Amino acid sequence: MTRSVPIVDVVSRREFLGAAFATAATAATSHAFAAPPPMKLSFMTFVCPEWPIEKIVALARRAGYDGVEIRVDAGHRHGISSATSAESRRAVRKAFRDEGVEVAAVATSVQFASPKAEDHKKHLEAAKANLDLASDLGAAVVRIFAGGGIPKLTPAAAEQVAAAFDEVGDYAKATGVCPVLECGHDIIKGADEAAEVIRRVRTKNFGALWNDSKMDDATFAALKDRIRHFHVHDEVLDPQNANLVDTARRMKSIGYRGYVSLEIIWGKNVPEQVLSETAARLRRQIDQGFRAS
Repeated sequence: MTRSVPIVDVVSRREFLGAAFATAATAATSHAFAAPPPMKLSFMTFVCPEWPIEKIVALARRAGYDGVEIRVDAGHRHGISSATSAESRRAVRKAFRDEGVEVAAVATSVQFASPKAEDHKKHLEAAKANLDLASDLGAAVVRIFAGGGIPKLTPAAAEQVAAAFDEVGDYAKATGVCPVLECGHDIIKGADEAAEVIRRVRTKNFGALWNDSKMDDATFAALKDRIRHFHVHDEVLDPQNANLVDTARRMKSIGYRGYVSLEIIWGKNVPEQVLSETAARLRRQIDQGFRAS
């Protein structure tokens, strides 16, 4: 016996299915055209030096980070370096891709201000090798210091550092990987020293990394045309610290779409709960800064 179905039931089902498909389509469209995050979050592997790379990438996803900054040549268990084989590089890149996490940067110990010619040559070679590594892993930037074991930046040192960035910047230009000078550290103490190097650099494939959650007017003026990456440190673990709100506001004015990377050096793993809470708080601060007029 065939049961008759009331017309109202048929209509109701049609309306329900239509609404469901419309909702799904709207969600898919919204997702497909969603604006990228204004500033992305990563952490450097100093926050988890005792973990293998697979665990690090899974942690980043769970804790709410968009990427991981891989610190090389620091004895971290992940073992990734410029000596990593091509096969292992492909495996690392796949591990990141499978988790939906990016390699935000490769952080090196390379220093370009060494007064010893032989040391300087080694650092140039190391920079190029790590730029190749970054390209293979899909990282956009490679962190490099001025350093060199000298007490302060001199005009000669600034010229040498700039020339080195010209060389390695042009070397990596075709890959799209950008070497970045860490500013707010060692002999590049602030805006004045950063400007001394930046004004001498000729290659377009060069950027600056600001090593602090705070940025004053002078620093912003010196770096705004070159800023490609940020490090923030222990101060942002304090729930009362809101430095990133003002920094995000400044970055909005120049259309910044790069990373803010958490660098905590305790010599041991930072608890996952701390990393998760910090990520959520920093995202709120970034959103607040980008909403400001």
